[in-house]
Amino acid sequence: MLNPELWDDKNDSAVILAYKQKKKIKNLFAMCMSFGDETVHHWKTFSGGPSGCQIEFDAEKLFAVLDQIPNLRHGKVVYKKLSEVENKKSVIKVSQMPFIKRWPYRCEEEYRIIVTDESVVDFFDIPITLDMVRRITISQQMPEQIYKTIKNYLKAEEGDPERKINRSTLYENKRWIKCFNAQ
Repeated sequence: MLNPELWDDKNDSAVILAYKQKKKIKNLFAMCMSFGDETVHHWKTFSGGPSGCQIEFDAEKLFAVLDQIPNLRHGKVVYKKLSEVENKKSVIKVSQMPFIKRWPYRCEEEYRIIVTDESVVDFFDIPITLDMVRRITISQQMPEQIYKTIKNYLKAEEGDPERKINRSTLYENKRWIKCFNAQ
């Protein structure tokens, strides 16, 4: 988990930093995930380039670990329109701030984890084990030989990568194309 000051989205980091200031928190770390399906937006925003990957977790196992970590909160992000936030009748509680994001980002279907830790300065580790990982999807932009090397390495670590380690077909899905060529 990283310091939100490092995020590209300054609107999002400003909300988290305002929360941090209002709660008088020294160190806050966050991680953004998605509960939605694979989309072009996710590949462009979170995993751009040939080294990107998507990791799907077993939510029950992940939450069991998260719920044991002191000062950690997690939940779905709520997307608000600017008019809703500007409306003085719409009161946003300080405790809700880390889980609010601008409406244009709603396609992310974000799930956020935040933790406050006074003893850590640069980043915060969550003890994730391989049994918590359901599937790893590697970027379609990764060269085939590098993909095969990574898959073989992970196969040695995990056992059966045929189900768990795949390459994205979002930009070129041969089954999709075949359906139209067969017409």
